[in-house]
This record gives sequence, structure tokens and C-alpha cells, in this order.
Amino acid sequence: MNTTALDDLRLMSLEQLERCYAAAHKNVLISLPTGCFEGFLLARLTNRGARRLSVRASEAFAFKLFSFGIDFDAGSWFFGPTRLRIGRFVADIGPSHWRDVSTVVRLRYTPSRLPFRHLLYDEVTPLGPSLCLGLGGLDAERGEGDHFFFALSRSLAGDQHQA
Repeated sequence: MNTTALDDLRLMSLEQLERCYAAAHKNVLISLPTGCFEGFLLARLTNRGARRLSVRASEAFAFKLFSFGIDFDAGSWFFGPTRLRIGRFVADIGPSHWRDVSTVVRLRYTPSRLPFRHLLYDEVTPLGPSLCLGLGGLDAERGEGDHFFFALSRSLAGDQHQA
């Protein structure tokens, strides 16, 4: 089990986050996380897709103004302290869409009723039972779809407030 803590992730440079993501489970079997996790934006990528003004504006609005998180048990992601469930997802395990990593938890938002559900895609790699490192963005190739690193930290309050 990796002993990386949330505070460690928050202090990492973009290059360190890349290495951590690639090394976490490169050729290791993982299982789907359970429970509710609070999200933390760690670093924005510098690729062409992440530099688009529309992407930067929407991500700044959503992730800088509101807290966010993921409830793996309910298959939903949320914004705000009231647990406003914005979208639903299905999670599966497979190769990374954006990095040379053989096993990540892939989040596909097609069950959601959001009008842009087919555009969204995230993937996470568990670093332990209470912490995940994720890549977020749009369902497009590397350099276009991968926009930011985020952390997920288990939220006991969120686990008690499942919808």
C-alpha cells in the first residue's frame, strides 16, 4: 500500500504528480473504491486541450468556486456542501485513456442526464483505501482531453450522507 497522504499530493509539482500517477498501479490489479470522497484540485496540465479558454473558464468556475467530490457507492459526483449531485457515472477498471498505465478506475458519465455527459471522462488510481489520485477532463485523446490532476480523500461525513 502506498503511504502517500493528501498533504503530500498537494505539495507535489506537476512532474511529481505525473510520476506518482504512472507508478501507483502501473501493472497491479486494483479494485473499485467504495464510499464518498471529497475532491481537491491539485494542478492544471499545460497541454493544448487544457489551455483552451473555454476549458479554463468552465473548470475555474466549477472547481474553484465550489467544493466537489465523488460517491462511488451511489455512482455520482457532486458539488457544494449540500451534496448537490450533478451527474451519475459508471466505473470500471481498465487501461488509462491518457497515460501508460494498465489499470485505473475509469469514470464514464453516460448514465447522467447532463447534456454534455458524453464529453466528460475522469480516471483515478487508488493510493490506498482513503486516497485516490485522478486525472480529469474530457473524453478526447491525450493532450486534448486530460486537463487537471485532482485528489480524492475519503469523507466520513459524506459516507453517512449517502443519497
